[in-house]
Amino acid sequence: MATKTIIKPANSPKAVGPYNHAVRVGDLLFCAGQIPLDPATGVLVPGDIKAQTERVLENVKAILDDQKLTFANVVKSTVFLTNLADFAGMNEVYAKYFTENFPARSTIQVAALPKAATVEIEVIAHF
Repeated sequence: MATKTIIKPANSPKAVGPYNHAVRVGDLLFCAGQIPLDPATGVLVPGDIKAQTERVLENVKAILDDQKLTFANVVKSTVFLTNLADFAGMNEVYAKYFTENFPARSTIQVAALPKAATVEIEVIAHF
């Protein structure tokens, strides 16, 4: 049986609930959904969907960096938006981080997200 390893990167915002930033099992890294929290303050970053998506993906990057992975290691991502009208703006920023060999992705509109965020992204990566 594969060992479950809890991942708590020092450069990530504090979790806003009873969960871990990521869990490694075997060759897979399951990352919790990240919202646009400033790691230094724990406060939601201001701005439009592009600013919030940038912060979210920087938070994802901190987890990947901690495990010596890159966005190229991501095999699946799920994007949660409070308004699908923000899809184009989110996608524009997303494409700056995922530049080739794109992961499979789902995008879902939700009624609300923690701390009134407009976007949350979770990923699964492989080693």
